[in-house]
Amino acid sequence: MEPVKLGIIGCGLAAANLHWPTLRNMQDRFSLVVVCDSEEKKAKSFSKATGGVPYVLDSQEVLSRSDVEAADIVLPVDLHYSVAKQALEAGKHVFLEKPLAMDLKQAELLVNLANRYPQVKIVGENFRYRRALWRLKEHLEYGMIGQPYAAFCHLMAAFYLADYAKTSWRQQQRFSGGVVTDVGIHYAAQLRLLFGELTVDSAFAQSANPDLGRIDSLSFSFSSAQGLKGVMNLFLGVRDYFSEGILILGADGSLSGGQFGSDFGNFRIALHKNGQVREEIIENDTGLEEEFSDFYQAVRSGGSIKSSFSEAFSDLKLILNAVGLATS
Repeated sequence: MEPVKLGIIGCGLAAANLHWPTLRNMQDRFSLVVVCDSEEKKAKSFSKATGGVPYVLDSQEVLSRSDVEAADIVLPVDLHYSVAKQALEAGKHVFLEKPLAMDLKQAELLVNLANRYPQVKIVGENFRYRRALWRLKEHLEYGMIGQPYAAFCHLMAAFYLADYAKTSWRQQQRFSGGVVTDVGIHYAAQLRLLFGELTVDSAFAQSANPDLGRIDSLSFSFSSAQGLKGVMNLFLGVRDYFSEGILILGADGSLSGGQFGSDFGNFRIALHKNGQVREEIIENDTGLEEEFSDFYQAVRSGGSIKSSFSEAFSDLKLILNAVGLATS
């Protein structure tokens, strides 16, 4: 099958650090035709990094090109709706960075819009493609710990030190929840992948570092229709500490998992049962190549995708319900 002819719209950190390094290793499936950013310095730098792919400053120039089959939209969240809408109207397949939109109103408009167009639409929620999470899901579905009754998920990190946190659109929180939504959407996707639809029961939010915006800490309790209870702790202003993981308690055992070491792609799973612990290490597990592979297969062969606009809407609804309850 021929590579998908791709145009990248948005040449910021995510495009430079996540999308292009992944696509560079998938040139049998994607051919980069043009890149775009409204800031010429960014566009020119990104063009150079991609080996001289032509750059433009207006997304309409990308979407009007007949040799562009698909648009990879890597923009600030408050621009997602308008540019994704334009891409669909131009007949392009759409790969849209998470979160789906800046709020639930625009997210719902995008879902409704997606239903009107036959092109492939995917949201780049890489957690939905991580092998470790599907392995945890497999353990649950096989009944390895019996009926799960409680789950505890957490991320404690000094996110304020990351370059991503220093972008103005995140610091100004030009979308609901700000950095808490931007990071927390991953964990909303993780929880829904493992446990299905969830209800937010209680929540609180606070700010530990004003540089991250109005809130950088969120804790919420949740429950499922099957009787599972749980807590999600997301604290991004933590000083001198990092921890990320999940613990699932079942009637016959427990499952734990989380990142180890400094590499995001390394994940350790442990099955605790019958007085024994069985560990499994999964490396290079970012989910980035898998999400682009899913997009490619859907464009070239048809079929469903894992990270649809509808799934992304439900992820956003879960995290924004928590943010709304915590800040009301």
